[in-house]
Amino acid sequence: MKKMNLALCLMALVVLSGCGDKPKSDVVTYKYTPEQVYKETCLHCHGPKGEGVAEKKGPAINKQTIQELEMSLFDIKNGGLGQSTATEHDVMEHNMKKLAEKGYDYDIKMMATYIHNTFNITK
Repeated sequence: MKKMNLALCLMALVVLSGCGDKPKSDVVTYKYTPEQVYKETCLHCHGPKGEGVAEKKGPAINKQTIQELEMSLFDIKNGGLGQSTATEHDVMEHNMKKLAEKGYDYDIKMMATYIHNTFNITK
């Protein structure tokens, strides 16, 4: 009986040992760094210091927490599925697909961290 239990435990360990491992094909690489993406696509509306550009209706992002930035970036990348009510991110939701096709896609957490660490004035 002990041998049977030991054998079952070993089989379970072998089967479960692969759980949680992501296939290497899931690794996403981006053409540009968050800094390059910001300078090429975000700066025009959010300003060189994240202060916002009123003429472009670009809100200030230099007072947002990393979590707020992540929610906004998620919302933009996913067509308004998050917090927006299809008003504040309309232009970016529309353009995000075109920007991604040009290689200006980004990792949400990395982009939020870059914006926060570079521009946040509430530190």
